[in-house]
Amino acid sequence: MTKKTIIGTLLLLLWPLCAFAQTDLAQKEETVARLFDSLKASEDDSLKALISKEIESQLTQMLQQQESFDYPFDKLKYLGKVTSDDKKIRIYTWLYPLFDKTFGYGGLIQYKKSKKELAVNRLVTKRKARIPGSGQRIPAGDWYGALYYKALHVSKGDYYILLGWGGNNAASSFKVIEPVDFDSKGRPNFGKTVIKPKGRTLQRFVLEYSADAKVNLNLEEKNKRIVFDHLVPSDPIYNKVYSYYGPDFTYDSFVLKKGKWILEENIDMKNNY
Repeated sequence: MTKKTIIGTLLLLLWPLCAFAQTDLAQKEETVARLFDSLKASEDDSLKALISKEIESQLTQMLQQQESFDYPFDKLKYLGKVTSDDKKIRIYTWLYPLFDKTFGYGGLIQYKKSKKELAVNRLVTKRKARIPGSGQRIPAGDWYGALYYKALHVSKGDYYILLGWGGNNAASSFKVIEPVDFDSKGRPNFGKTVIKPKGRTLQRFVLEYSADAKVNLNLEEKNKRIVFDHLVPSDPIYNKVYSYYGPDFTYDSFVLKKGKWILEENIDMKNNY
């Protein structure tokens, strides 16, 4: 598909937007829903990227409105939405498969700076989506790409813990425990030194595993702990080849203690799974 054809196709998809600024959230939602349908139906990677950028642009406009924070967006069935327990951040993420079996991602974060002021930040994968390293700060402008499904506020240190999933490629997927904090302008930074497994303290914790495996990573708010499957290779010869890793039916956890997450291994989960 040529660039000219792609642009023409995108314009046809967007023709109802001429009165976009005058419509309410429900009407805008209808337009974004059509874009998501087109994103799902497209078989061209370049067109998918353009449609995803337009989804990002239209959602950014919508999310500037104060009432959007509590709006359900029920018609956007391909949009992931998670609100933190303190009701101060709301995260929107989506993905689309690419021809090479990897994925493209889009995302936005709303942050309530005050009762009347919302900060809206785009999550931009300026490089190809990737599995993040465990020892670096990552700005919103160089995001790795993931779908977040849980957000917990930690009062000691004033940061958030996000739980997310990412599709790496045809061979492996990953789950991530991501600490994120916000600066005075409401801009997010991913990676905070609060996760303590054995040895050094990490800025995030990543579980990479076989794309065919099912791996649990869940938050138990009552016990203030994050529980996850212990992963092992299917054969010792695949040590550190994570596309061969999967659960061994034991469980580990990170327990919140004084603002840090401390590893506890081989925990008892008989009554939980």
